[in-house]
Amino acid sequence: MRRVASAPEPRAGMLVCVCDPQLDAPANDNGPRAVSTFGLALGFAFAVLAQTVASAALPLAGAALAPRPEMATWPFAAMLLGAALASFPASFLRDAFGRRTGFALGASVGIAGGALLVAGLVQRQFGWACLGALWLGMAQGFSFFYRHEAAAASGRPAAATGGVMAGGLLAAFAGPTLAGFAEELAAPYFLVGAAGLAALAHTCSLGVAVTLAADPTSSFRPRARAPLSAIALPTLVGGAAWLGMNAVMSGAPLALVGCGIGGAAVFGFIALHVAAMYAPAVPLALVGERVPPAAVALAGTALVALGVWLDSHATPGTITAALVLVGAGWSIATVGATAWVYRAGPPSRAALALHDGGLFFFAICGALMGYLLA
Repeated sequence: MRRVASAPEPRAGMLVCVCDPQLDAPANDNGPRAVSTFGLALGFAFAVLAQTVASAALPLAGAALAPRPEMATWPFAAMLLGAALASFPASFLRDAFGRRTGFALGASVGIAGGALLVAGLVQRQFGWACLGALWLGMAQGFSFFYRHEAAAASGRPAAATGGVMAGGLLAAFAGPTLAGFAEELAAPYFLVGAAGLAALAHTCSLGVAVTLAADPTSSFRPRARAPLSAIALPTLVGGAAWLGMNAVMSGAPLALVGCGIGGAAVFGFIALHVAAMYAPAVPLALVGERVPPAAVALAGTALVALGVWLDSHATPGTITAALVLVGAGWSIATVGATAWVYRAGPPSRAALALHDGGLFFFAICGALMGYLLA
């Protein structure tokens, strides 16, 4: 007699017919084949390209469209708020529908956000620009889970995180040239080309997302899930770095313009900052496991603190040095904090969402502080 398989227990996100217990339909697009680290790094690189041009354009857009000067950093803060709001759905949709669907959804939101930002700039609508920035930030929140995908599939989370984040270097080198070309095409509309480039970058990220392999087979034997308390210190230390970095980054474009730097040249300064954000990930991908993650995170946060101090002097030279230091410190602290989270064992999806949400909360606070530093 043939044994009839029991029906799987239905849950949110399961695309399966539960009426026929003899059929085993997959719950999502995940599977046993290992994911390519190169694919994760490439998808992250396109997302970082969008982040690069948006981070340079949003403070300038805010200054041009804000009804009051103190609201100039609101679009940049809205981008970070969107990233924070996306942390929980980005974490749980991955289990419900699979990584391809999750990352593709995030990229799609980024395309819509870039298009809305274009409309806001053309129509000179501050509210539209803030909403477009919010959606671009939500896409950014999804893209930061590329590093968790790599860390979860490896017994060397620091090295895996560094390898994925190193893909951001591509965006740093390509960003200024592409942004300048896009601005020429969109002339005489200022920043419209940059916003369109952000939408195009997320379109490329969408193309990478739909080709990703299914869930990786872990290369190490996982321990019991780490308690939620294990993320407290990594989130606080990493969050301090995110706060300082975004305080400098959100105020730097306006400060540079105030020092006589042309608006188009600001993209070059931000690209230098982005290069510093992801350059340390290259050596950390090679030697990250040889240093305790807590020490890595603390060292990165110390570099950010030094950069914030330099930024307070408000000259083109000190602002440039501050952008480099806070970028490098942010990268080191983020790699260290991510590896620190995995130190006590594989974190739960709720823990990952709380960790990234906490980091983006600190980033929002830093962005709002940027007006005081500008």
